[in-house]
Amino acid sequence: MGKSYPELFKPFQIGKVEIKNKVVMSPMLSIGWFEENSIISDRMIDYYVERAKGGVGAVFTCGNVPDAHLERCAFTISPFQDPERFVHQVRKLTEALHQYGTKLFVQIWFGLGRVAFSEFMADQPVAVSEGPNRWKPEVTCREMTAEEIHQLIDSVVDGAKLIYEAGADGIDINGAYGGYMGDQFTTRAFNRRTDEFGGDMDRQLKVLTDIVQRIKKETAADYPVTCRLGTKHYMRAERQAAVPGEVYTEFGRDVEESIAMAKKLEAAGYDAFLMGNGAYDSFHWLYPPMYHKEGLWLDDFAPLTKEVHIPVIGPGKILQPEMANDAIAEGKVTAVAIGRALLADPAWVNKAAEGKPEDIRPCIGCNAGCIGRIFAGQTMLCAVNADLFHEAEQALIPAEKPRKVAVIGGGVAGMEAARIAAKRGHDVTIYEKGSQLGGTTLAANVPDYKDASRRLLKWFEKEIQESGVKVELNRALGAEDIQALDADAVVVSTGASTKILNIPGIHSSNVTTAVDMLLGKAEIGKKVVVVGGGQVGCEVAYELLRAGKDVSVVEYLDGLMAGGTEPVSAAVVLMLEDLLNYYKADLHFSSKVTEIKEDSVVIEKEGVSSQIQADTVVLAAGFVENNELCTVLKDCGKGLYLIGDAKKSPGNIMHAVADGNKVGREI
Repeated sequence: MGKSYPELFKPFQIGKVEIKNKVVMSPMLSIGWFEENSIISDRMIDYYVERAKGGVGAVFTCGNVPDAHLERCAFTISPFQDPERFVHQVRKLTEALHQYGTKLFVQIWFGLGRVAFSEFMADQPVAVSEGPNRWKPEVTCREMTAEEIHQLIDSVVDGAKLIYEAGADGIDINGAYGGYMGDQFTTRAFNRRTDEFGGDMDRQLKVLTDIVQRIKKETAADYPVTCRLGTKHYMRAERQAAVPGEVYTEFGRDVEESIAMAKKLEAAGYDAFLMGNGAYDSFHWLYPPMYHKEGLWLDDFAPLTKEVHIPVIGPGKILQPEMANDAIAEGKVTAVAIGRALLADPAWVNKAAEGKPEDIRPCIGCNAGCIGRIFAGQTMLCAVNADLFHEAEQALIPAEKPRKVAVIGGGVAGMEAARIAAKRGHDVTIYEKGSQLGGTTLAANVPDYKDASRRLLKWFEKEIQESGVKVELNRALGAEDIQALDADAVVVSTGASTKILNIPGIHSSNVTTAVDMLLGKAEIGKKVVVVGGGQVGCEVAYELLRAGKDVSVVEYLDGLMAGGTEPVSAAVVLMLEDLLNYYKADLHFSSKVTEIKEDSVVIEKEGVSSQIQADTVVLAAGFVENNELCTVLKDCGKGLYLIGDAKKSPGNIMHAVADGNKVGREI
């Protein structure tokens, strides 16, 4: 076990606690799954235990807010206000994880401060220093009083004592990281205090140093306490992020300052650092979507790792075991933290130990089910793993009566339905009109940053082969063909087609679709107009800009990615906005295309018409469902199911996977 990636499977120490391997689970806020008062629920315990079964050495829980009454909103409800129930559930989780040799570190974070979502706040937001709110600068955050800060420290220590009482193996303090309240104390750009908590570095760190010293004094001197620490904020200015490769002056904290801080925090008594990067002002660096490279933070961690004498645990889109192993072998980090990749596949560690990375279901960095829904106040999900938070009941029930199932369409929804149905014992055949499986994702996966999505298709193909699903490619079946199939059930997964707008010139030779453009089926001129500023349109524009084209984007709504039925993660929106602005895209909002000419596009905004020069026009104004087959087959006498984008209102990959999984279990 572990021979393929030997560095990952060596134990390491956090203080007195030995971790059985060098892979820990990152803290992730499990919105929608808590008990009352933000206490860990039994369903959350099942979720953590599934990752322990999957081999992680330690679990770091999501943050628990101290009972300091500083911020009143749904994100900052303190579980410590019900100490008896909190201790009971943490003890229950600890005992469950220990059955698998997995250690537990419970995180405490201080709150939001200047990055609070003011519309959810019951009172005026508070912050370390007075200043504008990150999201709504017209809202002013008031400065915390010194007395409130001392109360905050007291309540953090009180919470730590409950964690200690519950038997958790250690505590993680979400301190100098991410632009949250704790980080605001440690960052000059946000800490303009002149009292004991601001000024030089020692006073900026006073909250964090006082907390660790008091925890050790009031629990046990050798009780492990770790600190979340960011090395670099990637901020050009307040509320302005840098883009990868950009030359800029750091407005927040840079690596050299973070190293100096780390040495002081180590001297104060912290036993390890759980790292991170970015801030709410550079949101896409904090929660990196697919457009960032894998392992994007590792090179920033490396110099700090060399300067301290305690473990440095590094996260940041570490999706593949080889990268994780190499990062440790090269001394960039002591151990790795895996977050979203463990949402996608709870057995990530065990599959790495078996030397089978191809069996790992990849996280694709879409941020659709996790980050996007969390920050919309919705229940946390995973786009590629429909079983998330249903671990206790996820076992597939064998079909009472195996049936012959025909899946019409080999996109993601069809593949998920087919593999689940086959694993339950059904005889399943996929009929795909194209020459390979994947549907519209084949076009979406063309850009170089979609490597993880390409791995997901390979994973589906492997799963389908191993579950015994038969695949017939280049089979475009009509209703009569399907009627003639020897099948008891038919799953219609025919996907969606590009929406063709009803405007003059739409069928001209200089007009193509986003799908055809990505697949290289169209000749693209120098000046390009992209019609539609949704995620597809933005990704197409980004590809064209990087290819040296002059690109204009015309969007009917008042901003990029402003429509759709499912919220697009702010990290995705903000990064694409930053990239399009950096590469100087010409953006037109609240505008509609009224005509396409041979060398231009006519647009209208507020009743005023204008023209944009264009050699090529790319349509990216959405998709329409292909559900005709289901309508014709409604009385076919077979079990009939309609899934994925073939249903009304084509959605994202999360809906496709969820649909396919549900139907695969129902048949």
